[in-house]
This record gives sequence, C-alpha cells and structure tokens, in this order.
Amino acid sequence: MPIALSVRGLNKTYHSGARSRAMAIPALRDVSLDVGAGEIVGLVGRPGAGKSTLLLCLAGLLRTDEGTINWFGEQITGHHVPPGLAYVPKRAGYYSFLTVREALEYYATLHDLSTANRAAQVEAALREVCLHIHATRRVSTLSASLVQRLGLAQSLIGSPRAILLDETLCGEGLLFDPDVVSVLTRLTRRGITIILAAPNPVELHRIAARIINIVEGRVIAARGELAAAGRSATKPAFELPATPPRLVAEQS
Repeated sequence: MPIALSVRGLNKTYHSGARSRAMAIPALRDVSLDVGAGEIVGLVGRPGAGKSTLLLCLAGLLRTDEGTINWFGEQITGHHVPPGLAYVPKRAGYYSFLTVREALEYYATLHDLSTANRAAQVEAALREVCLHIHATRRVSTLSASLVQRLGLAQSLIGSPRAILLDETLCGEGLLFDPDVVSVLTRLTRRGITIILAAPNPVELHRIAARIINIVEGRVIAARGELAAAGRSATKPAFELPATPPRLVAEQS
C-alpha cells in the first residue's frame, strides 16, 4: 500500500498567560506515524489529548514547532500545503439562513472550479451522503445528525485525496449508519485516505482498519505502553489494530 501520509517527530506547544509569565502547555510530543493511501485510520483520545491539534497540523492549518508532515510525497511548510486535503471540525459552521444546497455551493466557491463543475460536485456530494432530499431545507432546521452529514458532504467538494474528520461524525450514531459506512468504504476504494477522530474507539471499530491512541500528546502502543523511542519508522510501535471492519455492501 503506497504511503499517503508520513509524520516524523511532530511537536507542538501552546503558551498561555502574559509573555513574562507564559505557561508552556505541550499539545503534541514527538508524534510519528504513517498512513497508507485509501486507508481508514481512527484517532482516539480523551478531550485535550491532542487529537484536534494533530489534525489541524496535518491539514496545514496550524504550524508545528518541530517535525515534518508529508502528504503524497510533498511536505507541508509555512508556504505550501499539498492540494487535496479536506478538514472538517466537530462543529462546522454554516450560515443558518442558507439552504443545504446553498451552504455547499458557498463552500464550493473556495475551490478553483468552473461553474458547471461546481454544480456537479455539489449535486454529487448531496447524493453521496443522502442529503439530496433535504437540499432545499434551511440549515437552521436540520437535526444534529443531518448537520453532520452536511459536514461529510462538505469534505467531498474539490475532489479530495485525504479527508480529516475531527469528531465530525461522532455522537449521533452516524458511524453505525449503513449509508455512511458505505460512503466511507466507497471513498477508500477510490484511494482516498480518511482519518477519523473520536473520544473513544467504540464507534471507530466498525469502520477503521487501524486505531491510533493519543494520551497527553503522545501516541502510545497497545496496553497503554508508550511507543519505544528510536523504533524503526517503517514499523511504528504505536499502531493499535482494530477488529476487522465489517463493511456494509454498497447499495444498488
């Protein structure tokens, strides 16, 4: 399996308080990992463990203090983020007065797409996540689970090569929904890499082929043991194998 993502020695520290008395708060500590193209990886940890910080760094939205992040052979720098990365937070913000279709069309304007291509991608995203029947409803009228589907649809705009979901689908049972599982499965068959963050692994076991656990900014091994320092990068010690995913057959 080709490597889509390679992370080495990632460190990130936040500083709180006045500059003269600033408190250093480590968010990521020497994180290294590899993710294959077309792989679904779960990222688990308690609130404050560093999941969101890691995903923001992987998306190129937050600068790291140390370490390297390479997507598809291209390194994220302060001036360059490899194309094709889609990041959606847990609570994606939308203008409540827009319809579902309008919200996606607005987001699609951020991509360099022709008018016809933009309309086609919006329509395809709506149908992919079964939101086409709600396309004319205003965002303010949607249930929490439908807003989460909208977030998933948003991630499909712009032909992504990798999708990073920061608890975007958690809490409403969507990762147990056959339609959503089928969508994620189809995406990986197209070679799209997916990283799903969640506070616990229960929801992720259904779909993720591998689960990575983060505790206090560190990636740890099975049974809570810290990954040994200096291990070979080709065989990371911190990978936690999930039970084989029970993939739902695609619906005709």
